[in-house]
Amino acid sequence: MGEAAARLPKQHRSRRTLQRITRAALELIGQNGVEGTTVGAITRRAGSSVGSFYARFDGKSDLLRYLDERIWETVEQQWSETLAGGLSERPINELVRGLAGLYADLDVVHRGARDAIGQALRGPWAGPSDAALRTRALVWEDSQRLLLAKRGAIVHSDPELAVETVCRTLESAASLFEPVFLEDLCTALVVHLVGDRDSSLSSGANVEFFDIWS
Repeated sequence: MGEAAARLPKQHRSRRTLQRITRAALELIGQNGVEGTTVGAITRRAGSSVGSFYARFDGKSDLLRYLDERIWETVEQQWSETLAGGLSERPINELVRGLAGLYADLDVVHRGARDAIGQALRGPWAGPSDAALRTRALVWEDSQRLLLAKRGAIVHSDPELAVETVCRTLESAASLFEPVFLEDLCTALVVHLVGDRDSSLSSGANVEFFDIWS
């Protein structure tokens, strides 16, 4: 994490304190913005002390840089755990729906705090952080790999192009749909890959995303 790193404690209780400070900061920044969030308010919400805060961060700007990286590092970790949980073993119809849920939830992970922190660090017209771009690239590459592993089920004449279309659609549109419309979108994308066969989506196929601080 480079210069964005907090002074990470080694003891379990101290690590829990850092987690509480981190969670409290994200909650308050999401509610009140960066300017409306003070170190004192963060430590009160965390049930900690100002001294504990400054034992880990030089100030609020240091905290913001840490959070800007930490959000996406934790997303990457949980994404990897989701993949390790057997997502790749699902049939292609369930895989598309699972990826849709992941893309949709990825877009809203601490979005209010994330946007406020980004504006404070990079200005109101700045694009996504390097950490955000890195995470999105990882998810994109993994999604294509998972779908292309089902190449034998894909009837489209150009499997690579078909999979790219599915991934681009999920990345750009999944977060805009209510669940019922997202399911319709997934059905259409499965048909795009495999034709009319095997395009149904059972209710048990849903993959929930994560509470990144659990």
